[in-house]
Amino acid sequence: MIYRTLAFICLAAFYTIYILKMLLLKKRGRLRDPIYQKEDPEKFTFPEIVFKTTIIVAPLLQLISIIVGRSYLPIMGKVVGVYLGVTADVVLFLSFIHFDKNKEEHKGIYSYSRNPSYLALDLLFIAMTIMYCNPVLIAITVFALIYFHFCILKEERYFKSKDEEDFKEYKEKTSRYYGFGKPGFKKIICAFYLLLVIWCIFYFCTLICYAGPFLSWIWIWILIGICAYIRFEMLKRDIDGVSQHRIPVPLRVIYYTLYLISLTAFIIIEFNVAKAMNAEPEPNLEYVIVLGAGLNGSTPSNTLKKRIEEGYIYMSENPDTILIASGGQGFKESISEAECIKRELVKMGISEDRIILEDRSTSTIENLKYSLMIIGDPDAEVGIITNSFHEFRAGMIAKDAGFTNAHSVPATTLMPVGIHYMLREFFGVVRMLLELMKK
Repeated sequence: MIYRTLAFICLAAFYTIYILKMLLLKKRGRLRDPIYQKEDPEKFTFPEIVFKTTIIVAPLLQLISIIVGRSYLPIMGKVVGVYLGVTADVVLFLSFIHFDKNKEEHKGIYSYSRNPSYLALDLLFIAMTIMYCNPVLIAITVFALIYFHFCILKEERYFKSKDEEDFKEYKEKTSRYYGFGKPGFKKIICAFYLLLVIWCIFYFCTLICYAGPFLSWIWIWILIGICAYIRFEMLKRDIDGVSQHRIPVPLRVIYYTLYLISLTAFIIIEFNVAKAMNAEPEPNLEYVIVLGAGLNGSTPSNTLKKRIEEGYIYMSENPDTILIASGGQGFKESISEAECIKRELVKMGISEDRIILEDRSTSTIENLKYSLMIIGDPDAEVGIITNSFHEFRAGMIAKDAGFTNAHSVPATTLMPVGIHYMLREFFGVVRMLLELMKK
């Protein structure tokens, strides 16, 4: 329901801004585009009729899709749809308030896109199609994107004929949809950093809505956003030729060296995290260990629920496997996490005789060390049931605890918070590697 409401708000805000813009243009006697007015001063041309029909029909179809439609995409599809919808509203609003002076001088939003209104329309159409995908909506969106592009090409020919030198200069500085003119490595990276800033703002707000402001490491997105914005400003000033200070070559060499080392480490670690997330569980393991993950009184957290569900699936498919429910009693928990895991599995139909409690541990390393003490055989075939983003590091910890045959049995990672958890794992793995190096 929340995404239906957000989609409606995005749609309503967009067309409210659009109508206000049209009313303002009508008041100034500029309702018709001078390109088409030049072709036929008395009546609307065919391209104008097609455009206006699309603008009228599309929102009606989008509204119907929101009211009676259903999104079949995973949660991240809806989240991205909302991001695009809000971005469309902001871009259209900026094109509205920057329309007069800034359009002529190529400032404001017009320094980032030569066609922000069309960009906003494209983003909104794509957003609604992502959120409420159906054949009619897909068809109108594809048609609109193609038609709007041809409208842009026609307008470009008009502006080029009107003032070729000015248009050529503008084209070199600003891209048709988004960017800073003719593509180049520096310009592409600059545009990427701005997108990263926008993503960080959206995703930080998403995390607050889903997990609250006290989610561990939530501040990392603020830090990434600030760093990305600083880097964007540096590159943009360099592209515009207004940078007053050049960084000394030795400092640049150090910066890029550290950057490449960090990026390489990040890619390697996240590749292994993703690989463990998608691991296929080994069948007929002797034991599986369900790692605790917090309770609300005696009720499992959403994270723990997914681990318990995966434990039930595995135990149902492998009747000879023994499960160790691992986790002590934490702050504001009325029972141990191990006891909670056992209760939930018994409710689902797993026999108590197949469940062993380990209710002393307070961390992942203790989960696995105490579980190994119960098993008594470091060579036993053991599966670790934890959320998929945590599997790679859990495997490293299991090896450090003494297990020689530990396998991943990944439980579902909840989205959209899962992206945050995956990023956080990078720092967790780095810390783990540094601790192992000290031993």
